[in-house]
Amino acid sequence: MLGDELRLKHQQTVEGEWSCVGSVIKIPDNHNDEIGIEMRSKAENMPTDTRTNFTCEFVWNSTSFDRMHAALRLLGQDEACVSQFIYHKLLGHEIDDIIFKVQLPKRFSAPGLPELNHSQVQAVKTVLQRPLSLIQGPPGTGKTVTSATIVYHLARQTGGQVLVCAPSNIAVDQLAEKIHRTGLKVVRLCAKSREALDSPVPYLALHNQLKALHGAAELHKLQQLKVE
Repeated sequence: MLGDELRLKHQQTVEGEWSCVGSVIKIPDNHNDEIGIEMRSKAENMPTDTRTNFTCEFVWNSTSFDRMHAALRLLGQDEACVSQFIYHKLLGHEIDDIIFKVQLPKRFSAPGLPELNHSQVQAVKTVLQRPLSLIQGPPGTGKTVTSATIVYHLARQTGGQVLVCAPSNIAVDQLAEKIHRTGLKVVRLCAKSREALDSPVPYLALHNQLKALHGAAELHKLQQLKVE
């Protein structure tokens, strides 16, 4: 997949084994079967005179799983790391539901997004009044639009920032684009390895927003040096 790290190796070089790690920047498509890899280090010793006897290995990146394990350890050691309601809900304990006393919006549909149907309105209304909610629905039922609408109302309701997460980069891009349509300021965070990859919402990415800042001349110089 785009952004994955691969290690290329070659045994038959003058200086012995050659090895280098790079990130996938191009994958096979309808036109060709090529895979493009951007290498991390300079290619001074790269065996460019041969096209055979290379081996390719997937580089395991445990960062996400390390964070999951750390969170689970913390949950097991410190009950106060999350609210008592969420703590007991996650562990399946019997606990009374909590209903927030909030002023619900007069109009639930968010600007820039399609009008919500009855079930979507009920979902938004429920989420805004509870600390933990689960919305289910088959593909095409408008879960992304509903989620973006919820984020819009949460931001207006609290006046603060809202952290939005999703299980894949595609899902995050789609959510970021929908939330941006509502007029909220959106910053799309991504892994360093994905900054050079094409994105449907490049204008929302943090590294691109930094480049566009006025008075960021020093940053522009550093970015140019990196490219060169």
